[in-house]
Amino acid sequence: PICQKGKSRLKIPLTSKHYTTMRRIIFLLGILLAIIGVSAQQTVTVQAQSYQVSDNLVLEAVAITFGESKNVEDFERRLNDPENRISNLDLNNDGYVDFLRVVEVEEKGTHLIVIQAVIGQDLYQDVASIIVEGESKTSATVTIVGNRDIYGDNYVIVPRYVVRPVIFDWFWLPTYAVYHSLWYWDYYPHYYHRHICLG
Repeated sequence: PICQKGKSRLKIPLTSKHYTTMRRIIFLLGILLAIIGVSAQQTVTVQAQSYQVSDNLVLEAVAITFGESKNVEDFERRLNDPENRISNLDLNNDGYVDFLRVVEVEEKGTHLIVIQAVIGQDLYQDVASIIVEGESKTSATVTIVGNRDIYGDNYVIVPRYVVRPVIFDWFWLPTYAVYHSLWYWDYYPHYYHRHICLG
């Protein structure tokens, strides 16, 4: 269950490939901030006081959900659908599960998908980043990196999908366009409703 307060953590030693991926994340985040920086918003940092916060969004479940999604918009919907119970994050401590918006940027075939908790009027907290790399849908790889302030250092997941995820097809469509969430504080899609955080 998402709310379980176990303290097990997946930490893997960082290799040169991971450092290359981290450099790409930093580069792509710079592009992302330049793109969305013109809008009136502020990204804040919520420092996790314990493993309790990160246990309320298990990144292994995020990896599975990503692999089951049709495209990035569908991934955002699945993250926030109360029926799925993927997230139990309440980073602003208002007693309700935070809406998770998804913002994407692409540079030279590398896709960075940032998951952000909407925690107030024009306030967002980066939670995790998903990096999709590869020259084609058949060679694509996924790396998921948890925000260090929430998950601690070196929280990296590299999922291995038995069947190639349909979402890979999306990234290499001729009509592909990056996805930027339309949703923000107090303006949410019809499938989402504010629901109480489960302890």
